[in-house]
Amino acid sequence: MAELRLFPLQTVLFPGMALPLNIFEDRYRQLVSECVEASEPFGVALIREGEEVGEPATPHELGTTARIESVKHDEEGHIQLLATGEKRFRVTRLHHDRPYLWADVEYPDEDGSDVLGPLLEQARERYAVLMRLRLASGGEYVRDIPTPDEPGAVADAAGAAVTATPSELQELLAMLDVSQRVKRAVELLDQAVPLARRRARTARYQRHGGLASLN
Repeated sequence: MAELRLFPLQTVLFPGMALPLNIFEDRYRQLVSECVEASEPFGVALIREGEEVGEPATPHELGTTARIESVKHDEEGHIQLLATGEKRFRVTRLHHDRPYLWADVEYPDEDGSDVLGPLLEQARERYAVLMRLRLASGGEYVRDIPTPDEPGAVADAAGAAVTATPSELQELLAMLDVSQRVKRAVELLDQAVPLARRRARTARYQRHGGLASLN
């Protein structure tokens, strides 16, 4: 059992995923200050009920710890923060006796059952295709896209990359069975790739003159 400061968001954070935040509320400035001073992560969990700003929100019980990478203070007193997702946690008890929400948490074991090779290759291939298409939309053309070695990390990378609803991403995050997580990641990638391909085609068309090129 451990204690963890919580930052409920409308975002699902996956291990390995970058998280930029603009922090302006006093409670979260305090949270960041304490985390930096103690060299400790904070926890990010998708909001189940409530809003990011204002009254404390109720988060889902499973989230991801976030390690602070950099902190910058702007002229308006806001904090520009960059963090990276580290590992899954499960809330066992919420506490409301500080300006920010905090919790007793545990770090669940993941079922590392073998993932079938073909399924893992599908996940890696589709993830690489998606990332190439995303880069192509911005005018970058990259042949080789690095992919994680571990099956669970491949699924997490896919979760960080796909366009899906928060509930779909939370479902993926909460899958502690790695085989099921990879399988679900492939399904989400299969939904994301066609959309990314259309966007890349449109962006390429616009860069080459759009309708004017037909005349």
